[in-house]
Amino acid sequence: MADKLQQALDLCNKNKFDEALPLLEEITQADPQNSEAWRTLAQLHWLYQHNPDKAYDELIEALRCEPKNIWALVLMGNLLTKEKNDVEHAKQYYDKVLEYHSDNAIAINNIGATYMERKDYDGALPYLEKALSIDDSYANSYYGLALCYYKLGRLENAFEICRKGALKSSERPENPAVREELMKLYLTVAKDDADKTNYLNVWKGIKDELEAVDHVNIRIAEDKSLNVHAKMEYAPLHAAKEHVIRYNPEKDFVEHLFIHEMMHLKMNLQATKANKAKAVISSEQTRAAFRKRYISFMKKKHSHLPSQELEKVINGLADGMGLQLMNCPLDLFVEHMIYTDYQIARPVQMLSLFHMEQDNINAVNQTAANGFFPKEIVYANKVMNIVTSMHFKEMYGINLVGQYHPTKQEYNHAQDLYEEFKAYLNTYKAGDEYEMLEYFVESFNMEELVEIVDESQVTAGMKVEDVEVANADFALKHQDGANPTETMMMSMYMLGAMEYFDTLDPHDVHCIALEIAMVGVTGIHPEKKYSINSIPDKEFGGYQLLAYYYVSWARAIPDKIEQLGLPFSKAYESALQMYNSKHKQ
Repeated sequence: MADKLQQALDLCNKNKFDEALPLLEEITQADPQNSEAWRTLAQLHWLYQHNPDKAYDELIEALRCEPKNIWALVLMGNLLTKEKNDVEHAKQYYDKVLEYHSDNAIAINNIGATYMERKDYDGALPYLEKALSIDDSYANSYYGLALCYYKLGRLENAFEICRKGALKSSERPENPAVREELMKLYLTVAKDDADKTNYLNVWKGIKDELEAVDHVNIRIAEDKSLNVHAKMEYAPLHAAKEHVIRYNPEKDFVEHLFIHEMMHLKMNLQATKANKAKAVISSEQTRAAFRKRYISFMKKKHSHLPSQELEKVINGLADGMGLQLMNCPLDLFVEHMIYTDYQIARPVQMLSLFHMEQDNINAVNQTAANGFFPKEIVYANKVMNIVTSMHFKEMYGINLVGQYHPTKQEYNHAQDLYEEFKAYLNTYKAGDEYEMLEYFVESFNMEELVEIVDESQVTAGMKVEDVEVANADFALKHQDGANPTETMMMSMYMLGAMEYFDTLDPHDVHCIALEIAMVGVTGIHPEKKYSINSIPDKEFGGYQLLAYYYVSWARAIPDKIEQLGLPFSKAYESALQMYNSKHKQ
């Protein structure tokens, strides 16, 4: 009989129910004690021939022969629930499954699914939770449990179950599409949770926490003109009395990027306090090294560009690579801090990073295909994006690394960098992120292309109060616009500064503004000669440096220009008129 039963089961697996039915009836007649034959026969009569009454009788026989037949118990509970609407008696059969087969996750999960079909989500919860406690890799249970929580409006629970399911579950042959459904639910839950969360309260909490430690005010400012979601202006690097975090309220997922900038500020403060803070400098020297290494390739690939435009492309590429080399390792720590310390932000963090991943994948694959940039740059860009993707996978269980189509070398390099990050996490001390930054730079053999300096070299002696005091005496002796000859001379110097700054990245103008301010702390005297590192191979007269001083601040730090106390607003207005008139032609 065992062979005939197996034959009948094989026919069922092939959906040949018409052939299986007579064979099962023959078995039950010849061997009326065969519980599994009765159970299979009942299943066919109910689900294939839609005869629940007959199926009910056959299930009674199956359980008479073997009261602990797990699938007969489950099937009887399901039949009573769906056909008889007799939930009370169905539960008695389900409880027998828990009693006799407390280690069978699939059967217990199926009971939960039956409750879900009736929209009894509270009733389903204990069975699905029990199933997961038995097998924490069973995707069906994660999906079912998360859906129940979602339907019950318990979004935080639903999100956490989706996250654990994404991290731990595996696809099974019997239901290969369930992980995909889990991922769709994951994104839906995250969006609904993020939409209902008041992140202003989260921001205020972080702000209060940082101000209590630093005793420096943090100003939050809306700025719809920002191209990025948010940016942080660290007071010591902006000659300011307060930190400023600007955000564009019209950007997607700005809540996450705002917190991201807060975490950058937190790391900055901790590193500064530990005397380990550093800054990445893009200078004429680093640009010259970049140009020397890649000029031949860029001229060949972009021969259609005029030399001035090509220079802008090369400088932009150099600055972009410098920023990525800085941001990639530091952002790993920042996102880890958000993930571990501010779990309320996880839904919007996951959504934001997921969408960034989509953009990064498209950009990396497009850049690799078009061949417009040096292979070393393309390689470094791709590897760093893969590192970020590895971190996203470890936090949220969504594996997008394969969509970068990494070579073995690229993958191994990314894995090495990511393992380095995890090693730092185990023993993290304030400022360690800069050591990892140096490791990244060295691993790509780009030491000469990126200058990493102590923060103190950028901020030494730089206080707005000192600038105001230093310029006060000069302002008393040189009233704004009082001397026409001086005003015209300053206007011409300022026009030259404007033309020069047009060739630079805004970051470079900002560095120049700060460096001249450092010189200005002790006063800039018209009769003296000066030189600054940010503009090598150039000697400035005192008036010319003052013109560059004023224009650099007007462009890079405009909200602090009045605090300089320099009496050149009339000269600047005249220079600006000449500049605008010239550039309208």
